[in-house]
Amino acid sequence: MRIVFDLGGSVVMPKEGANAEKIKEYANTFKKIKDEGHEVAIVVGGGKTAREYISIARELGANESFCDELGIMATRMNAMILITALENYSIKKVPTSFEEAELILNLGKIPVMGGTHPGHTTDAVAASLAEFINADLLVIGTNVDGVYDKDPNKYKDAKKFDKMSAKQLVDLALASSLKAGSSSVVDLLAAKIIERAKLKVVVVKGTPEELLNVSKGIINGTIIEG
Repeated sequence: MRIVFDLGGSVVMPKEGANAEKIKEYANTFKKIKDEGHEVAIVVGGGKTAREYISIARELGANESFCDELGIMATRMNAMILITALENYSIKKVPTSFEEAELILNLGKIPVMGGTHPGHTTDAVAASLAEFINADLLVIGTNVDGVYDKDPNKYKDAKKFDKMSAKQLVDLALASSLKAGSSSVVDLLAAKIIERAKLKVVVVKGTPEELLNVSKGIINGTIIEG
């Protein structure tokens, strides 16, 4: 299978900050998945690094477009850290376009991307990459174990979806985007790309174990199709 992994920044770069052993664990997982015969591409979010720099920039009067550029730089720094741990499974360059990512993939290596354009989350980048390279599967690794009707970290009665359609995902993302301070596992733009491209998507807790499980067909999360 050709698989795109979308790793949320809070997964790779949590509040506690960078951890070399944890990054190595993720890298070893992706090496195993590739060694199983799969083609692997990765998109990494900004996490704590992005949040800290954006917060400071806002205090200094930066506009949102400028803050987006800072966030993109942070995602690419995180990508470089993962590339370092992947060693010869990747190349020492963060692709800035889908064409570059596909070229690296066709060389038999693992491309690791960050952000690409202001206003686009790394979820949207991952969905666009999956569409561009005709991926068989998009795996979204987050800090929760699937898609819920509301934030399970805030609401004990949150209901988890085992399966859902892309249209349901769009509706959920739209409802979430209209509520101040709320968040969705997948943002609206990413959801629309998933719907347009008819991608097969799974959303799981972004641990190395669960990512490896997905490559073996074991899904402890939400399946999104059609």
